[in-house]
Amino acid sequence: MKGEKMQLKRKIIGFIGLILAMFMGSLDATIVNIALPDIMKDLGSSLTNTSWVATIYVLAMASFIITAAKLADIFGRKKVMLIGIVLFGAFSFACMTAKTLEFLIIYRAFQGIGGAILTPIILPMGVELFGKLNTSKITACMGAFSALAAASGPAIGGFIINYSNYHWIFGINVPISIVAFMMVAFGTEESYDSSIEKYIDWAGVLLLTIFLGMLCFGLLEGREYGWTSSMIITSFVVSGITLILFVIAELKVKSPIINLKLFREKTFSSSCFIYMVFGFAIIDPSLILNYFLQNVKGYSALYSAYLIIPTSLAIAVGMPLATRMYKSVSSRLLISIGLVITSGGLYMLGLLKTSTSSEIIVCCNIIIGLGLGFTAIATTSSVKFLPVDKIGIGSGVVNASRYVGQALGMALLVTILNHNVITAKNNIRTIAYNQINERVLSQHVKKVSREQIKVTFSNSKNTNVSGGNSKKMKHQIIEAAKQGNGLPIPKHDSDYYNLYVANDHLSKGMLSLGENPLLSNITEPVLLGQHKLGMGIKLLAQKRELSEAFHIIKVNKNKELSNAFSKVFKLSAIIILVSLPLSLMTDRKSKSY
Repeated sequence: MKGEKMQLKRKIIGFIGLILAMFMGSLDATIVNIALPDIMKDLGSSLTNTSWVATIYVLAMASFIITAAKLADIFGRKKVMLIGIVLFGAFSFACMTAKTLEFLIIYRAFQGIGGAILTPIILPMGVELFGKLNTSKITACMGAFSALAAASGPAIGGFIINYSNYHWIFGINVPISIVAFMMVAFGTEESYDSSIEKYIDWAGVLLLTIFLGMLCFGLLEGREYGWTSSMIITSFVVSGITLILFVIAELKVKSPIINLKLFREKTFSSSCFIYMVFGFAIIDPSLILNYFLQNVKGYSALYSAYLIIPTSLAIAVGMPLATRMYKSVSSRLLISIGLVITSGGLYMLGLLKTSTSSEIIVCCNIIIGLGLGFTAIATTSSVKFLPVDKIGIGSGVVNASRYVGQALGMALLVTILNHNVITAKNNIRTIAYNQINERVLSQHVKKVSREQIKVTFSNSKNTNVSGGNSKKMKHQIIEAAKQGNGLPIPKHDSDYYNLYVANDHLSKGMLSLGENPLLSNITEPVLLGQHKLGMGIKLLAQKRELSEAFHIIKVNKNKELSNAFSKVFKLSAIIILVSLPLSLMTDRKSKSY
């Protein structure tokens, strides 16, 4: 009896270790997005280049997750899990200490491979611990903690950045890895799957990685290199060729990384695509909106996280709700509802302005989260009509499709956002030049203003929209305006012009009086005071001109940048709606399988 209790405690410790490992892998898919603006500032990089920190992780997950599951089945799940924990923890430490963007991206790729190992092995190891009868409970527990990781990612990331720096977003994984390693090593037993093929489709892994990597590179770097440049054209050509080779290879090898015959089943293939759309859509609140909140609205990482968390929390509510409804409602209806709700929430974000209140942003995120929660029922419907012996690989493929969607979503949406933001900045620069040219300002102020505008907008490809450069430009112009040399007469029909004219008339009158020798001693100090008054009126008039110019530039800046983000959200809403017809196929059993 005592031995059984001890054995149970050991199993619980082992399972907690597995949950911690899965929690890390899921957490790092969302926690990094909140840190991208800080990484941009610290390493002096653009949004395009910095987004590779997030993209490379999900690329590695998408490319290696199915292979990791198979390697674990062949060589031992516990052994591979421990290797995955060490790999994830070691490269988390490497990410924490990275001094350049290039090394950070390389380290994140290996961290993603570690995450790919952690994710798919937990279910079979959990079943090995507690038996097949508890599979549903183990799955529910995994789902709950996975949702918790997604929900807490922005909050934990924002908290860490607020009280420390972004380096500890990676560093937090190190102690968790150590604890998880010890618990898994102590509390689990080795297990294998002796029924599967021992062959590993390394060619498929390589071709899939090259296909996704080249496609994402072309999408992300297209504007940087030029869409017609040899580099970008080559990346798309290589992507297309490797996709064709991948399909050919998977049809011929005896144990493919992705069994393409599974896609004969209409429900499976449509559900995979829907779950890819799920991964695509989640990029909007977790990355694009976060960039807007921090770099345009100027919110802190912690406050931005508070506004984004409702999306993940709503997903955590929507998923179990849809699962319960799935018993009596068709998946096609549930997924259709989810896609429509998600699209509606994203379109509402498309109406976003810099003046939009936090409460409205939270409401939009709740709507998006609920929609995504219903859409996620695609994971359940995907294996509905597959043979029992194909459910494992089918589950792996559908989960990989989510990471493919996330990778493509980052690449496509960041590219579109970059284009929109750069266009907006060019428009703002034109407006700034026009305002300075049209205003009644001294030639010195105009010269300094033009120089500062040129410096501020010197790099047309720089997508950093934070207010630091604008504040510096404004400060330099204001300092130049304080000088009294060459001040112009105030603008006609203004109050300052009337004051200036009145003061000028008084000065001329005093000059006339000063011609009288008896009054010259009296008029001289008065004339000096009137001269200073005239200079003060000119300075105030110039200050008012600049104030009005700054106000118009700021209003147009907010409008242009809001429109840049609005177009991305609206486009995402349209893309999701276009996928709606596929949801109608998620309850159709194919006769050809």
